[in-house]
Amino acid sequence: MNKETTPEITYRLTVEEDLPIIKEMYVLLNDFFYTMGYQLPKPDDVGQAYLDSFQRTLGRFTNSWVAEMDGEVVGYILCRVKKVPEYMGGVLVGELSDMWIVPKARRLKIGDTLVRTAIEWLRELEVHSIEIQVLWNNMKSWGIFDKMGFKPEYRAARLMWEDYIEADA
Repeated sequence: MNKETTPEITYRLTVEEDLPIIKEMYVLLNDFFYTMGYQLPKPDDVGQAYLDSFQRTLGRFTNSWVAEMDGEVVGYILCRVKKVPEYMGGVLVGELSDMWIVPKARRLKIGDTLVRTAIEWLRELEVHSIEIQVLWNNMKSWGIFDKMGFKPEYRAARLMWEDYIEADA
């Protein structure tokens, strides 16, 4: 893109008026999860269930930012603060929870900027560390986090009953 066609991209905290578009974006993100091998059941009205999971803590233990391109919301990120159990250290950790960028706005480093914005908020809160969960084969998302210094710490896996291999008798 030359300078004349470079879109204007701005970033700001999510406001209540953004929640309907974030709801729509989360439905797309959730649909994407299933194309990547996600196996948990899909709830009815997943977008509303998603909003319900963080709306009351928004601005306190949860925060969200949107990216706008030429005045249109084209992406968002959600992050949370949580305390790990005492047997795991009892510290506050940040969690980068969900992010979606509309296809026409990808490859403009919007995801990178949203992640770094969330990281700075978590740094201000002086959390111990920041964790992410990325689907196993989502290498594009992992690429963003890997470049920032995130290191794999443990693996999570799911056993579906139809995949269970019984012990030999």
